[in-house]
Formats: sequence, C-alpha cells, structure tokens
Amino acid sequence: MFGRRLWGRWLTGSMGISALLLAGCGDFFTKSSSGGGGTTVGSYTYVGTQTGVLVGYSVSSTGALATLSGSPNQFATAPVVALAVTPSNTVLYAGVAGIGVYGLGINSSTGVTTLINTNALVQDVAPSALTVDPSGKFLLVAGLANGVAAVGEYAINSDGTLSEVTGSPVSITFVAGTDTSNLSVQNIAVAPNSSYVFVTLGQLGVVPMPFNTSGSLSANTQIIGPKATSGIANQDLGLAVNSTSSALFVGETNVGVRVFTIGTSSFTEISGSPFAAGGQPRSIIFDGTGGYLYAANTTDNSISGYSVLASGALTALSGSPFSSVGTQPFALALDQSKKFLFAADLGGNPDVQLFSFDSTTAGKLDPGATATNAAQPAAVASTH
Repeated sequence: MFGRRLWGRWLTGSMGISALLLAGCGDFFTKSSSGGGGTTVGSYTYVGTQTGVLVGYSVSSTGALATLSGSPNQFATAPVVALAVTPSNTVLYAGVAGIGVYGLGINSSTGVTTLINTNALVQDVAPSALTVDPSGKFLLVAGLANGVAAVGEYAINSDGTLSEVTGSPVSITFVAGTDTSNLSVQNIAVAPNSSYVFVTLGQLGVVPMPFNTSGSLSANTQIIGPKATSGIANQDLGLAVNSTSSALFVGETNVGVRVFTIGTSSFTEISGSPFAAGGQPRSIIFDGTGGYLYAANTTDNSISGYSVLASGALTALSGSPFSSVGTQPFALALDQSKKFLFAADLGGNPDVQLFSFDSTTAGKLDPGATATNAAQPAAVASTH
C-alpha cells in the first residue's frame, strides 16, 4: 500500500505543473548549448528528490562523499522521479513527474551538470522511470502517455538532445477487461543483449516488450502477473537482468525476489523462486561482478543481499538482511568504480548512504559515508 499511495500522490499532485524553477541555478544547472561532449570521467552520483531537488556528489577512491559545486539545487516544481546517465558519462537525464524529461551535460572534470535545453526534451510521456539502452543510443521512458501506460523511445543525439523514434510511444497492452485503475508504473530495465525492455506495473505485474540492438521496440504480447497471496494484491516493483540476459529478477511486495528464465518468447519461474526479501523490495541491483544481488526493502528499513548462481537461484548472504541503513531505502546505484553501493533513503536518517563490500565476508555490506542534504530522495544514478 505504501508504494501505491506514494506514486499516486506524485502523479496526481504534479500533472498540472509545467515549468522548472530555473532562477538561481548557479553553476550546477546553468544553460548550455552542448551537453553531450566529453569523455568517460571520474565517479559521480546524482540524486533526485520528491521535492524537486537535484544533488550531485563525487565519490573518492576511498569512499568519501563530497557535494558538487552549486548543489543541492531546486531543480523543479515537481518530484524528480527518475534519473539515468548515458554509458559515455556525458549526459544525465532527469524525469520530472507530470512534466517530462530534461537533459543535463556532465562536465568531465568536475561532474557539474549544465542544462541542455530549458524546455523538456520529452513531453509526450509523463515519466515514472528512465533507462538508457546498453549501446547508449536510445533513452527509454516508462510512464503515462495520454493517460495510458507506455514506453517512449528516443534517439540520443551527439549534443544530448533527443529525437523521437518512429512509432513512439509504444502503448502497453492488457488483456481485454483488465482493471487498470490501480496501474502504477514503477521501474524499467533493458536486458544487456537488448532482447527485451521490462517494466514493472505494481499490481498489474511485469511487462516484457521485445527490443533489439537497432532500437526497435514492440508492444508486449504477454504480462507476468504477481503472485496471489491470501487475497492480497501484491505489487511488482524492483527490476534487474543478469549480465548474460538469461534471467529476470523482480522484487514483489509480500513475496520477495522472483526469478524467471528469459526464453525467446517465454518466461519461466525457476525452482525455489520466490526468494525471501523484505516487505517492499523497491530497487534491485547487481554488484560489479554480477555474483551478488541486493534488494532495498523500503518498508523494512533493510537491504537484502544474495549470492547468485548461473541459473539465477539466490542464496541469502551471511548477515542479510543488512539493517545498518537509513529509513525507507528506496533506490540503489553502484558507483563507477563498482567498489561502493549507493542507497537513497526516502525517509532519511541519513538521506543517502554509501556502502563498501566487505573484504573478508563475501558480499557483506559495510556502512560508510552519509549525506543529509537530499531530503526525500527518490531517484539515484551514477556514472558508469
């Protein structure tokens, strides 16, 4: 229920808001005519909040956090619900609830960002989740288009601007008679081999949309529904795909982490699934090796950790779930070095926290640096 109330509040409370707060942007979000240039840079992490604030941090090789120049910044008049960084680390895309998607160029030396355009680059989809495909050529935006669940696809130009792909946005299809009144677009993920784009829809399940390396996105022909437990309407929230694109991982309320093999046109839940997690596994992420998986349990104030077999089967790590976290951990990201896990805590205490991977106990998370200048954080993205 927490997830449905939260996202419903974001969508209904922000649909009528149509402008960024551009006054007093300072160096962190100054207007720029070219946001896409530069090369792969050092480690930076960006956080968007429910109050429209954007905060940028540098992450040192020892795990120290430093707030970037000009940050925090009151970026928008509505929640920043999603962030994505291009694989080249040149552009940060920010989805603002009910408004659209903005692009910001990333300075290769400082991590400071500059607005590419004062108008939203995407306005036909009200964004809930963003991702960039593995090639770095396309931005995919999951949300509502004219009130209908859809995924918008946009080619990323050399300057960071976007060009809508023919046929975009692609509507998500449901079986005739499906009650979509509880629709809640949550997360989006692309398989590393670009075979599918996956979107979680809360109580309506997980949608696999065929995709390919040339960027052709097709409407779904099936939906993977949540499990039914004692009449409770469970919600599908977190998403991850393993590096071989052979297994899909879904965080489901009251159930845990479900694992499916990814076939040519079918998805089969593996033996032993679901695997226990907290009540609301809102964000799921692999470590840099792909051998460990972590789930942020928003209602349990914990992070579950697992070792991962080639089959996708999960085994809880020693000490998991890890409880030395803030309140309502909501979004996870790896820093560029893959040495640290970054957690954004919607309920604060602290707002953001860095974890290192223990040197002696496999997969264990050791709490590290924190920050308290990003109240109500709801989205996080790091350079790669």
